[in-house]
Amino acid sequence: MDFRSEYYGRRLVANGFWAYYAYETPRDMLLRRMPRVINILTNADLLQISKLFPDIIFRENGDEPTCFIQSEYPVHFYVSDYPADRAVRIPGIIEINKNACKHAAAASLFTINSFFYDFERDIFYDPLDAYPVFKQSIIRTTMSPERAAENFPTITLKTAKILSETGFEIDRSLLDFLRNSRSLYNYKKINVSIARNFFDICVSGRAYEALKLLDECGIIDQLLPEVALLKSVDQDKDHHPEGNGFQHTLECMKCVKRPNKTLMISILLHDTGKALTQADRSNNKPFPNHSTASGIIARNVLRRFYFNEEEIEEVSFLVHNHMILNAVDRLPERRLRTLFTSPYFPNLLELYRADLKSGYHSVENYYHAARVYREFKRKDKMRRQGFLKQGFYT
Repeated sequence: MDFRSEYYGRRLVANGFWAYYAYETPRDMLLRRMPRVINILTNADLLQISKLFPDIIFRENGDEPTCFIQSEYPVHFYVSDYPADRAVRIPGIIEINKNACKHAAAASLFTINSFFYDFERDIFYDPLDAYPVFKQSIIRTTMSPERAAENFPTITLKTAKILSETGFEIDRSLLDFLRNSRSLYNYKKINVSIARNFFDICVSGRAYEALKLLDECGIIDQLLPEVALLKSVDQDKDHHPEGNGFQHTLECMKCVKRPNKTLMISILLHDTGKALTQADRSNNKPFPNHSTASGIIARNVLRRFYFNEEEIEEVSFLVHNHMILNAVDRLPERRLRTLFTSPYFPNLLELYRADLKSGYHSVENYYHAARVYREFKRKDKMRRQGFLKQGFYT
């Protein structure tokens, strides 16, 4: 951990409070990777925290008591509700800190997130003796799956998120419970927390495995019925040997090199229009204008998932244009300029590569489009510097 990430806990301690790294943070430290989020469990209350950190943002409709952004990662404060007495650093009651951690660990969902880190003493604390399960790379709940589901109604989504973050194996009793409890929670009404957890899955690098789990448990049908409809879209085996439209979409997500939010949701939605256009086979073209239909669907989905207008514009651009690079040699110069000067083009190029690779096709068309793009950028730079006076390909 660097100094910037230690600053928050150290300042709390310097002001007489106790503080531990908690939940995902020590887990990622144990996995020897930089935590993507800094969680701090402390006995300081929200008013005291806000006085110490004036730039704090109180998040509405979220799971975290408070949250603010520093550098490129969020810092979440969790206020301990145990014990009521806030006394700290008094001889003979050092166990107050550990009892608070044990209480918080017992109330958490997964044993994998039940560790704490005392950055002042530079040691980990394992109040539930969960490290042996952690070493076995198993995702297990801190309580029975049935009781965990009562406390955490979105347990299936949260399990998929942990799977996407770690790649660990899900405990058999938990997996069986999730598969047999398909109506555990109604995901049709999406709140901010559900949306955030879902897109954390999409950008994790293991979206394929996590989305497969959600589908097995009936969550995709509720959360994204537009994508679930692709299961009924049979595709030409010569062009899509990977299977139906839904399987193709999951394969696309597996092929992305560097996931980001707008790219991954664009991939998730890029073929949704096929479910609406599959009955129209005019001019012997399967799914005519499906990219246009997909773009309309995408806008409706994005508003449901709390995307801002800039993100909606980018995803719409990617979805609407995901087929256009097949015709890069036939596009007029004006159309090429519009594409190549768009700030969204790098994501479009990566979507195109994933779309090709997911169907087990040669990606030579992708490399050709990339070469045309690089040549355009080179000549456009020369034109702006006054070395070229005519068209881009002169």
